[in-house]
Amino acid sequence: MTFEDIIIKRTIDKLIKGQDYRTEIVNSINTMFFDFALDFFKEIVNAKLNDKEINLNWYKKNFINNSKLTSDEIAIYAGTNKKTINNIHSSGKRDVVIDVANANFENMANMIKTLEEDADSGIDINLKISYKKIVVELNLAESLLVINALATKKIAIRGGAWSSIGKKVEKPLLDELCRLCKVPAENINNKVFKKDKKLDFDREVDYQLINKEGRAYRIEVKLMGKGNPESADATIARNSEIFVADTLSEQNKKQLASRNVLFLEMKNNKRVIEDFKVILNKLKIPNC
Repeated sequence: MTFEDIIIKRTIDKLIKGQDYRTEIVNSINTMFFDFALDFFKEIVNAKLNDKEINLNWYKKNFINNSKLTSDEIAIYAGTNKKTINNIHSSGKRDVVIDVANANFENMANMIKTLEEDADSGIDINLKISYKKIVVELNLAESLLVINALATKKIAIRGGAWSSIGKKVEKPLLDELCRLCKVPAENINNKVFKKDKKLDFDREVDYQLINKEGRAYRIEVKLMGKGNPESADATIARNSEIFVADTLSEQNKKQLASRNVLFLEMKNNKRVIEDFKVILNKLKIPNC
């Protein structure tokens, strides 16, 4: 079982118990960030072994214009990220990323140079990294570049983690709810599927349950904060009949009820399983 699998399992356990799952995501973000930071520092030390002097040109050579690095890594080391580059330039191709990374690096280098020349600042930062008896010292310029790269990576990890874990939890969560309620396998369709062809457009929905009469019901899952308007919108866009969410505002509930959408709110709910069974029974979906 991978670390991500463990986080997903813990998140599902907390949701079903009516607990806040966000601490698991935060722990995941911190773990990934610390792993990156340690690997980054090791890379700096290893790069030092092949260069006599650490300066801006050294950093640019080893962390920007390095053919061994991925485009994602190059973007992060230059203080940006591939997603932002793609949004601005409508392309995430390697040559585009390298050009933008170099331009961004030069802008940061100029800003850092201005700081170094500002005698009134009185600020000096020197990072010292020690690894297997090898010691590397970074001056103000290199230190600021490293700090900026770490900050950029933390933001990228945070944004990706909330989106990725949330999506990866949705189907396993419903699988677990169905398992606990003993919904027969023949009444479950947990594969990705689309709306009926008779509708004007297709949108993926998360899950499908089939009742005793063979009627299929679409389920939408959203792990979002209270009052997020995306909840009701999602049921319209995907023609869902059941909505499962971490938190729903009173307005969300009224919107869903007005559209005859059955919903399950999990946070601070000690009756998640019982409430899910109520929905199953209303739709005549077998369960125990």
